[in-house]
Amino acid sequence: APSPRPRAEEDAGGAMASIPRDAPANPPAPHPACLRWAVNISRWHPSDDHDGPEFRFLLALLPEHEREECLRFRFMDDKKRALLSRLMQRAACARVADVPHADVLLRRTKGKKPFFAWTEMPLFDADLAADLAAAPNFNFNVSHEGEFVVLASEPVAIVGVDVAAPGQLRNRNRKGGAPSVEETLESFRETLSVSERNAIRAFQTEAEKEDAFRRHWSCKEALVKAMGVGLGMELGRASFSFKKQHEHAYDAVVEVDGEPKTKWRFRTERVFGSSDAFGCFGDATSGSNEREYQNENAHWITTARGPTEDVTDAFGAFISTWRAPDAGREDDATWRAVVDAPAPPYSLIEVGDLVPRECIDAFRRAGGEAR
Repeated sequence: APSPRPRAEEDAGGAMASIPRDAPANPPAPHPACLRWAVNISRWHPSDDHDGPEFRFLLALLPEHEREECLRFRFMDDKKRALLSRLMQRAACARVADVPHADVLLRRTKGKKPFFAWTEMPLFDADLAADLAAAPNFNFNVSHEGEFVVLASEPVAIVGVDVAAPGQLRNRNRKGGAPSVEETLESFRETLSVSERNAIRAFQTEAEKEDAFRRHWSCKEALVKAMGVGLGMELGRASFSFKKQHEHAYDAVVEVDGEPKTKWRFRTERVFGSSDAFGCFGDATSGSNEREYQNENAHWITTARGPTEDVTDAFGAFISTWRAPDAGREDDATWRAVVDAPAPPYSLIEVGDLVPRECIDAFRRAGGEAR
């Protein structure tokens, strides 16, 4: 669960932050600014929905324009996704920068990539710079689909995340039934490469093929979200291949326009939804092949890590927050130490974990649950 991070001992001193050049012999613990969070919206049932005191309390933690964005959605699940996504972003920034939740300033690039605009904050001072010295390019990304809202953050590498829910192939075809995977692959000829379509076809059952399709799709989304290009990049330019790590996780590599992107790393993990015990979340041993493909609540979460040079930021405001803007310029040992640094598994957190500590009692009085 989120908790305040100790203040960094380093003093930025206004200088450009450097990346450690010597990778330790023993892999270190994940960096404090390397976060992997998930909330299951199907397990949160605020009384009276968006009109109830709990939802309204949480909404009041956001700026006015973000409250309006959350309430603009028609369905309650979409309202919950929007609210929790915004609370996650603020909780992550408050934790890493050691600043009050209410002072966190968020912006978006032209491509809609959210970022922590810490250099624009009124309280910007040497202490804040020192807190971020150990995370010179601190950035995050969020995704929400199906039952999960997820956040990933990184101290140096650029990060993107995507969650792909089940049921993506259930739209009706012309005959009124659910389309086959083959029909879907034909529909996505311009989006999936030949090798990707062949890899999906290689699986035996329709369920396995649909699972593989979502895994490919999630990687493409995580890539473009990390780069901040939005709809500006045709997904068919990126072609992924996978190496299985265990029954619930794959590592992936990507080629863009036929060129291997060796500076990028992708990790995609299968997690299960509300009808299952959550032991499968980040657990390499639980479950079985039969259970995996019969389970209709399995989601894929993909995390992308990449170099700064591949980011698109038309206005330059996101780039201005970096103090290691050349991270990943060379595909050398220094960069590999960054992009291959250990990351924690995704942690299932509760809605109450996103509430500032000083507000916990008031949250409980509004009907919320907090640990």
